[in-house]
Amino acid sequence: MPDTVKFLIVLGLLAGAVYGAALALASFPPEQTEVTRALPNDKLRQQ
Repeated sequence: MPDTVKFLIVLGLLAGAVYGAALALASFPPEQTEVTRALPNDKLRQQ
């Protein structure tokens, strides 16, 4: 098998793996949670 064909097969497999990973990440979005943090007092005070 010529080197060019091997290269194209490897390139196709890598592209398929990247596409599959992107599809898997898009199919399972993270759960949204509300984040609350207390502000320090010096940020609230106006001087």
